[in-house]
Amino acid sequence: MLIFRGETMEDGSPSQTALMVAVLRAHHCHFAPEPKILQDTTALPLSGMTDLDAVKDYKNGVIEFFSGLSSRAVAESFVQQITDSVCMRSRLVEERLTEARSQGLEQLVILGAGLDSTAYRCAAKLDGVPVFEIDHPATQQWKKTRLTECNIDLPNNLQFVGFDFENQTLAEALASGGVRSDVVTMFTWLGVQMYLTPATVQATLAVLGKFPSGSQLIMDFAMPDATHPDEELKDPVGELNRVVSEMGEPFESTYTEQQLEDCLKSAGFTDVSFYKAGRILDSFLEGNRDICSVPDEACFLLVATV
Repeated sequence: MLIFRGETMEDGSPSQTALMVAVLRAHHCHFAPEPKILQDTTALPLSGMTDLDAVKDYKNGVIEFFSGLSSRAVAESFVQQITDSVCMRSRLVEERLTEARSQGLEQLVILGAGLDSTAYRCAAKLDGVPVFEIDHPATQQWKKTRLTECNIDLPNNLQFVGFDFENQTLAEALASGGVRSDVVTMFTWLGVQMYLTPATVQATLAVLGKFPSGSQLIMDFAMPDATHPDEELKDPVGELNRVVSEMGEPFESTYTEQQLEDCLKSAGFTDVSFYKAGRILDSFLEGNRDICSVPDEACFLLVATV
């Protein structure tokens, strides 16, 4: 059973939201019908769940935790949309990686890596490309231990870069970790923006915007005016914030598309392309609406290019 209230994270363990996202990816991988949005066989071992029954129980617990919704049916629909959104953002990264490799990608930097599985899930696609996972050192140690326990080999091109945000700037962490600032780089920044203050978001973008022309950032974001197709759910972002706040990780910022585009361009990015769910379905999933519960008009992802 999923228990969040009153829970204190042990030092070094992943955040509750990182664990939740990994479990939802695992549930999709093992229980969603074919064709799937994302194939992520590493999600289950990374999640820390003992087996697939535990994954089922956890997702049911997430649904129960959305008890503030009008009915269980609405809660189930909302959690399914969260699951599909999480898988869509990782699928976008996979597809952009394929394109970037053909255009001379020289390194991949995964910011706030948490339980991200890109380096392992896409190991063949990333062969020969340096990959850097940026996160708190204690969290990284938990992840490495988990990978070892599950017999998942660390790719030779993967480097863990510890980032102590209290005593380092991001630029210092990247430099000390061996990230080159003079080569074309892809950054992924998933499931992070909403937990940071606007000042921290802008400071991060300012660092990334200084990388060479052709570098790109893939990120998701929380909009203040997001909508849900079920009329019973008036404020989906507010409802999600209620739940993550009870998990000890409240939202610190939301952005409209225009606000975020302005932030990116002021940081040095020249092109910002927003991805609505329908665009991803049409571009990468053969337009199949049956495999995804996210409305076509939902926008929560972008690609920005320096």
